[in-house]
Amino acid sequence: MFKTALEPCRGDSRIFNYLISKGLNTKWAEISEGIDYLTTPFEKVDLILTNPPFSLAQEFIEKAIKEADTVIMLLRLNYLGSQKRNIFWNKFPPTALHVLSKRPSFTGSGTDATEYAWFIWDKVNKIDKGIKHII
Repeated sequence: MFKTALEPCRGDSRIFNYLISKGLNTKWAEISEGIDYLTTPFEKVDLILTNPPFSLAQEFIEKAIKEADTVIMLLRLNYLGSQKRNIFWNKFPPTALHVLSKRPSFTGSGTDATEYAWFIWDKVNKIDKGIKHII
């Protein structure tokens, strides 16, 4: 399905390691290690998969859409709201949302009582369109 990938917010490497385990040739960025995705040019890849910083999610999405055929970002469901993002959503509507039925734990010590989904922008129709629930 995908051959090349980029994880722009490597963090603790959970997503990066998942991509590697699937046999994808995967590059990464991590600002805490001196590679800022937003200011670093990358070659086009098949897939960008990440959990971006919420405050910079729009910037990450806009850059990623230019650099990959398929972009998947873990975001709070409430990211769909906000009058401020109305123009953005009209320009970049996701092709699919995969809603997480179980709230993820980012620290290993419980969840933050917020609903999350994988927001997907897919230019090449590798992922079914629409809203799905991951149980």
